[in-house]
Amino acid sequence: MNLPERYNENEIKAYIYENRYKIGVNLLDFIKDNGYTKSSISKLTGISRPTIDKLIKGEIDNNTTLKNHIDKIVMTFNINLEQLINYKHLELENSDRMVASNNAPEEYEVSDKAKKMFAILNDIVDLYEVYDNR
Repeated sequence: MNLPERYNENEIKAYIYENRYKIGVNLLDFIKDNGYTKSSISKLTGISRPTIDKLIKGEIDNNTTLKNHIDKIVMTFNINLEQLINYKHLELENSDRMVASNNAPEEYEVSDKAKKMFAILNDIVDLYEVYDNR
């Protein structure tokens, strides 16, 4: 389905707005699957880092602004809107495991506390990227 041919500009804006939460989830998956960070996406697209967070959370309430940001993303990565809306997250084999070394036992599982700590470390790395070039 090619949206620009089937819908006018206002209908496309409404379609994007109605799918903003799905787009946000898929955008985060796209970022992770392709080895980007929120900061690198921000630099590549020219969209501020806080706005990237709002896009991911579906918190942009103005459909024109939302469409403009989505347009920047799809143009930057040479994808179309349908690909972003229907993005399939790359499921990793054993995606429920996180291991820090190659010598961990096969049955090793990371605790919830450790998962939270890794998430915090990920946020710290993102913050570092924001302030690194200043």
